[in-house]
Amino acid sequence: MVKVTACNPSALAPAKAFTHALAVEGAQRWVFISGQVALDVTGQVIAPGDLFAQLEATLQNLGHALHAAGATFRDLVKVTIFVVDLDPDDLARIREVRSRYLPQDPPIAITLVGVAQLAFPGLRIEIEGTAAL
Repeated sequence: MVKVTACNPSALAPAKAFTHALAVEGAQRWVFISGQVALDVTGQVIAPGDLFAQLEATLQNLGHALHAAGATFRDLVKVTIFVVDLDPDDLARIREVRSRYLPQDPPIAITLVGVAQLAFPGLRIEIEGTAAL
């Protein structure tokens, strides 16, 4: 039988119409992380418009969601990254920052998507993830 547990840590802005993380247990344990963005615990956008400050904050929020579900960055197997107004000149720096958080040996599956906008004005990046335990 599969057991699904919603995990919404107090370290993240309150979830509205979604769950920050779902822990799925059965033969294996999977954690599905909803798209994390650069919002503080009050729901305010961190560093509006600043891609790299938001990348750090978003990865930290991803870590909070993983922790709430009993996982770590090492457990990630897939992330999807959405970037507003993606500039190819930013890719190297995105990879450098990302590599400080995400598993590198072996590298995890990553999808990077350029988008026109995200849910709130001022947001530049969103990251969703899947972890296997």
